[in-house]
Formats: sequence, structure tokens, C-alpha cells
Amino acid sequence: MRLAATRRAISEIFDGSYQLAINLFVIFFLIAALVGGTAAVLVELNLRSEIEEAELNAQKTAYILLHNFEQTVEPIDALLLNIANAIDGSNTPTEVYDFLRGLSIPPSIVQLAVADTTGMMIASNISPPVGERVDLSDREHIRVHMGPNPHSGLFISKPVLGRVSKRWTIQFSRAWYDHAGQFRGVVIASYNIFDFISFYSRLRIDPNSLISLIGTDGVVRARAAATVSFGEDVRNSPAFTRILRAQEVPYDQISGVDGIDRVGYYVRSDRYPIVMLVAYDKAYIRGLSYDFRITVWITAAGLGAVLFVLGVVAMAYHRLQQRVRASALREGARQREVHFLEAMAGVPGVCVVHVTDQGSRQVGDTSGSVLPALIHDYVASPRFRSLTGPQVSVEYFAKEGEEFEVQMMIAPLEEIDQMGDGDGSKRDLVVFAVDQTSKRIEENNLYQMSKLASLGEVATGLAHEINQPLGVIRLAATNALTGLQKGMPVEHMEAKLKRIIQQTVRMSRIIDHMRIFGRKSGMRLEPSDPMEAVDGALQVVGAQLRLENVSVAVSGGSDGLRVLCRQDQLEQVVINLLQNARDAIRDRRRSVGVEYLGAITIEVSQAQDENRAPQVLIRVKDNAGGIPENVIDKVFQPFFTTKPPGQGTGLGLSVSFGIIRDHGGTLSVENAFEGAVFTIRLPSMQDSQSLPAPQDVSLRA
Repeated sequence: MRLAATRRAISEIFDGSYQLAINLFVIFFLIAALVGGTAAVLVELNLRSEIEEAELNAQKTAYILLHNFEQTVEPIDALLLNIANAIDGSNTPTEVYDFLRGLSIPPSIVQLAVADTTGMMIASNISPPVGERVDLSDREHIRVHMGPNPHSGLFISKPVLGRVSKRWTIQFSRAWYDHAGQFRGVVIASYNIFDFISFYSRLRIDPNSLISLIGTDGVVRARAAATVSFGEDVRNSPAFTRILRAQEVPYDQISGVDGIDRVGYYVRSDRYPIVMLVAYDKAYIRGLSYDFRITVWITAAGLGAVLFVLGVVAMAYHRLQQRVRASALREGARQREVHFLEAMAGVPGVCVVHVTDQGSRQVGDTSGSVLPALIHDYVASPRFRSLTGPQVSVEYFAKEGEEFEVQMMIAPLEEIDQMGDGDGSKRDLVVFAVDQTSKRIEENNLYQMSKLASLGEVATGLAHEINQPLGVIRLAATNALTGLQKGMPVEHMEAKLKRIIQQTVRMSRIIDHMRIFGRKSGMRLEPSDPMEAVDGALQVVGAQLRLENVSVAVSGGSDGLRVLCRQDQLEQVVINLLQNARDAIRDRRRSVGVEYLGAITIEVSQAQDENRAPQVLIRVKDNAGGIPENVIDKVFQPFFTTKPPGQGTGLGLSVSFGIIRDHGGTLSVENAFEGAVFTIRLPSMQDSQSLPAPQDVSLRA
């Protein structure tokens, strides 16, 4: 009997151990499959995400660089047209040389030259016209403008070694016609190819990333990779053959130049025969996710071990878990709530305050920050006590001369009774305060970048605006010198000198305004006349609008009209709206013909009705036909634009919307009259002029 009992015990122990081993094996297999499969999927998704992000970054960078190239070419084209208009067949080579030497050109232009109808160089700005003339008739950028089917616009050549400059350059050339329309020759600007290469090299983010400027003929104008080069022929590249049939195509192949596998984007210009390629090394992209892959697999291994242990513990003690009482659940919930709030309070720039009928208590330790003191003063105010239900708002505070922007989130807490469900008999509040001051500073930096981009876009117009007084000064000085040589009266010389002084004052005002407008915005709002912002905006873009035959009419305004704002930012908004209207007029002019006359109207007025406080309205109207109704609700979204690829970032109206919102106003758009009407609404100073400067109180955003 004793032996049989012993055998049964041994058998039960063996069966129990066998069943335990099977259960443990099943748990281990399930956990390994779940965690390992999840880790593998995460790693693969991360790699795909990195490649997609690299493609997107390459596409955006290509658009920006292509736009930069077009902005670089525009003033060169304008310079060539000015040279062609300024000289004629009667000028001697010495006169042409003196004229070219007198031009102000950027250092990247190595040489300006003029060739006659046979391709012989007339003059160059870098050497006097002495000795044997240089024959350029065999050059591609000369031959395309000659013959029965001459090139009618700006031509951009392959990289060539200059015969006079002895430097590798890209040739920009235009045909030169006299006033009677007769072909007189070719004007050429030689651009330093290494200026592009140096710029592209500084933009690369990894050693093998590629930025390449390619002509539609398949010849590389400038290439920046691990090694820089130019002149390669990529016509047989599969991706390049596709770009000739489309505006943009992805790039995913092994380079035929250096054998590196890259992913990126081709973008083709619709204005010039140029293609921009930006691509990143796949090995570098995979390297970016190396730490992530290691972390995922280590985490998966640790998580698998933890889950396995938990599974064993759960299998052994599942009955014990069923005996947990409601009181323990309630206490656990309270502890988790406390830990959650303390964890939130430990995040830098976050303050958590628990508010009850007896007062407020700070959760966690945020010593060294002024934020808790500001929040305690705020929750003690009568306005806070009047709030009911959940609230999300932005509040502004000032303390000891420093300004703070804080996002407030107010959440009610309901006490839990003994049965575990809320009866609503007692309510507490938790206030989450997030310091948004640094975010405001970053937004101001974005506004500053937008201002600088606007200055860059209107550079051609500003150059024209400054060239006009320079021309007057040059004419007055010439007349004064002639009068001095002919012994004319002193009054003649005095009149010419006064005219020179007037023009220098005019140029000084233009330059001073550009310097003030480009300066970084301050944090404080100051009283300002909205008409001053309109006048400042027209001083920046007025010349460009006149060059494009767009009339601007301004009406309204009064001496007593004031708004509380940062004037340079309000000026920036008006500039963005004027440039937006100009671009719309360009599009309509292309569709209906060059005879179409563009017109922009700016109205400044004051509005007041029974339901609203006094407001200042600035309306910018155009006659460009309006915005399509299916996209009018999206125009203020970031990166949304109706312009062709490469001609707009989609940030101008978004930034403008944010600026006006931050000033307590609104920016809206509607279609009316013959085009779009953008309306800026800002609180009038009649209401806000009595407000003091920010003190140790909060103001509702």
C-alpha cells in the first residue's frame, strides 16, 4: 500500500511537471512569435518611413534649390537685356568695354562680353579691346542665336572653359537686336560654375548625398557629392528619360557616375531647360535607423522576458488576483492618478495644480521656475472661479519685466465612492499649464525668415527702384561736368548738385526701410497707424508691381486710426497679400493675354456694429478672377498652394494667418468683384488704448 501511494505521488508529480513544461513552452512560443513579429514589422516600417521621408525631403529641397536657381537667373537675364538695350551698332569696342566695366555685377559673374553677328568678340569687361579679336563663333551659346532658326530667349550653355577668363563657367546668352529689330550680335554673362558647386556642397547632409544641376540635354552643369564635378552626360539614365516627359519623378537607382545606390527626386523647371536632382545614400538612410533597430530588438527581448515571467506568475497566482477587493482597486486607481500627475509635473515647462474648494496645491516639484507662482495667482482670481467644465485656453502673464505665454488645460475630477462609480457629489479641478514662451520665440523666428524671403523675392524690383535715382544722379553729374567745362553759371551747377542730393536722400530712405523691415520683431505690441504698414509694404514691393504693369490704389485711413501690433509683422502680412495678388494677376495674364491690365486696391477703414467692438479693416482686392471655390477653404493651410511646382512654398498665407491671429484679429478671404478680397480685422485702439503694459496679471488670449 505504501509503495502504491508512493508510485501515485511520483506519477502525479511527473504529470504536473509535464503539463507545466507544455504550458511554459506554449507561452514562450506565443510571446516569441508576437514580440519577434512585431519587432520585425516595426523595423521594416521604420526603414520604409525613413526612405519615404528622405524622398519627401529630397523633393522639397529640389524645389527650393530650383527656385533659388531661377531667382539667380532672373537678375542675370535682366542684366543681359539692359546691356542689349543700352548699346547699338554705333558704339566702338572701347565704348562697349567702358560701359561693361561701369556695371555693378555680383562676384559670381566672371565675365560680361558682347559678340558681333559673326561671333567675333567686340568687348569684354575683364580686358581692353586691344590686339587680335577673339573668335567665339564655334561656341554653342553663340551659334544657337545665329542661323535660320535662332534661339529667341535666354540660353544656358554646358560648362565651358573661357578663352579670355580661363575659368570654367556656365554661359548665359541672349541675342542682341537694335531698335529697328535687326540682329546685331550676342550678349553673354559667364557664371562661375564653382559658385553653384560650393553652395550645393554646403547643403549636403551626408558624405554621399547628391545635389546635381542638369540641363535638359542631359549634361551636368554642377554636381556636388563626395567629390564635386561637372560635364557628365546622364542622358541614358532611366530616371532622367522620365523627367523629360513629366514635371517631377522619383529617383531610385545606382549612380552611373560613382556607383552609389541613392533615393531622391528629379524636379524640372518650367521656365528654363534645367533639372534639379537631390538624392541621399541608401546606406546612410539605413544607418539613421540603426539605433532604432538595436533598441527595438533589445526592447523586444526584454519585453519577451518580462512577458514570459509575467505569464508564469499569472499562471501561478491567477486565483490570488481574483480576490482583490474593491477598496484595493480604488486605492490603486488613486495611486496611479497621483503618479500620473507627478509624472506630468516632472516634464520641463509643465506645471500641474490640484484645485479644491479649500485652495490650490502644486503637484510635483518645479523649484526654480516662476510658472507655479503665476498659476497659483491665476487660480485664486475670481475669473477662474467662474469657469465651469473643461477649458482649454492661452493666457498671457508678465512678472518682473518678463512676459510668458502659457497654454491652460482645466479638467474636472470626480470623486469615486465606495461602489467604484462616480455620483457627481464632489468635484475637484486639475490645471495643466504648459509654458509656450519658447514656441512663441520660434514662431517669431519663422516670421523673420518669411520677411527675409520676401526681401529676396522683391530684390529685382528694389534694384530697379534704386537704379532710377542712380540714373538721375549720373545724368545730373554729366550735365554738371559739361556745364563746368563750358563755363556755365554757378546756378546751373547748383541746380544739378541739389538734384543729386535729392536722389541720394531718396535712395537712403529706401535702404533705411529695407534695413528696418529686415530687423527681427520685438515681443511687445505697440500703437501703430495701419496706413504706415501699407506704405511700408508698398515701399518694398511697389517697384516690382510697377515693373509688372500692376496698378495699386490706396484709399481710406485717418489720423485717429490706430491698432496695437508689431508694425513690421503687419507690414509683412500686407506684403504677402500683395505678392499673392501679383501672382494671381500673372496667372490670369498668361491665360487671357499680355494686354490684360492688373489692378490691386488697398482699403483701410474702421467698422463697428452692435455685436462687435470697433475694428480696423484692411482689405486687399485684385482683379485676377478669384480663387476656385473648391480650394478657397484651404488657402490658409500650411504648404497648400495653387501655384505650379517650384513657384510657391504654401507658407505665405499660413504665416500671415498666424500673425493676425496672434494680434487678436482675423484674416479671411472671399471672392467678390473681379477677383479675391483678403480682409484683415484688428481691434481698434479706441478699445485697447486704455490697457496698461503687461503686469503681474493674466490676459485672456
